[in-house]
Amino acid sequence: MWTSGVYRRDTPLNPLSRGDCRPRQRAGIAALPALTRIVLVGLTVMAIAAGSSQADEYLDSHKRELAIGVQHAIYNDDFVLADSLGCLLGELFPDDPMGPFSRAASLLGEMFDREEPWESERFFNLLDTADSLTSQIIDTASPGTAAWMAFYRGHVRSYRALWESRFGSSIRAIRLGYAARSEYERGLEYDSSCYDLYFGLGLYHYWKSAKGGILRRLRILKNEMARGIAELRLAADSSAISCEAARSSLIWVWLDRQQYDSAIVLCQEMSATFPDGKLFLWPLAEAYFRSKNYQQAAEVYQQLRYKLVSEPGNYYNLIECDYQLYQCYDELGMDDEVRSVARRASEYSDEMPKDTRRRQRSKIAFLSRAARR
Repeated sequence: MWTSGVYRRDTPLNPLSRGDCRPRQRAGIAALPALTRIVLVGLTVMAIAAGSSQADEYLDSHKRELAIGVQHAIYNDDFVLADSLGCLLGELFPDDPMGPFSRAASLLGEMFDREEPWESERFFNLLDTADSLTSQIIDTASPGTAAWMAFYRGHVRSYRALWESRFGSSIRAIRLGYAARSEYERGLEYDSSCYDLYFGLGLYHYWKSAKGGILRRLRILKNEMARGIAELRLAADSSAISCEAARSSLIWVWLDRQQYDSAIVLCQEMSATFPDGKLFLWPLAEAYFRSKNYQQAAEVYQQLRYKLVSEPGNYYNLIECDYQLYQCYDELGMDDEVRSVARRASEYSDEMPKDTRRRQRSKIAFLSRAARR
């Protein structure tokens, strides 16, 4: 299945069955933490009520609550809860792509959080299952439901592109991005009021233009950054289940445009909403650092380090954090802290796996040299 950490697409898949909801870390709801069980049971009651109603719309209010619950769990780094909610969606709505897609989204969030493609086979299987379910529905569905099927088809391709951009091939990521755009545009042809589709289109239009480089300057690629920002804002204001995702994406847009104050404000809001997660602390620290507020940047990196040190995983993020802390203290002229960070990083160097050593070799070497001074 795997060659040098890259998923081989010529290997026959064994897609997960629709009822396969094997928990990745704990067995059953009873083994989940108490607060997680309370949330899960509460959402289950709402979803059962939804299943008993005969709403004409694809996304009734209760299914929407479950979908948003998955996102919130991911943003709070509660990947067990996110996966359990995805299982619940799959059990209550077995013919709907939302369940397997939600579980795939949880896996990608965890892989990005860990900086390693540890569950890629399951991730791709779940995406394949979701894609297959959309194909069975989209051609005979009402326009509103067909638009949502196009939304998930676009997201399946977008999430594959995200995986490729982090762990695989940049060329495949670009091709998948184009394929995702086509699905989102197809969705708008079915129903132009499905504003969640603008989230996917906004990402495509902005980053295609922002990363276009010389192709954009030569006008081979059209500059659609302003259009992308407008679409992301529309999704943040008006979408059914993509509001927080669109706001999260705008953080990276503001960083890319060097609008650091806007990025900081939005990071602070999202971090306050999702206090248990690390996702919004990374861009917050980066925005402070880029705006030369090194003291604030150091404080946020310390927050991150505190969260990371208990579960360092493959140590990739811990190295990143210590390297950035070194840069902050160096800018502040705090020599004692500079030396302390460099020496501290050497204490866990023997525990790092080879892949982390390879990927972070320049920063490891820098901190090692600093520790010997």
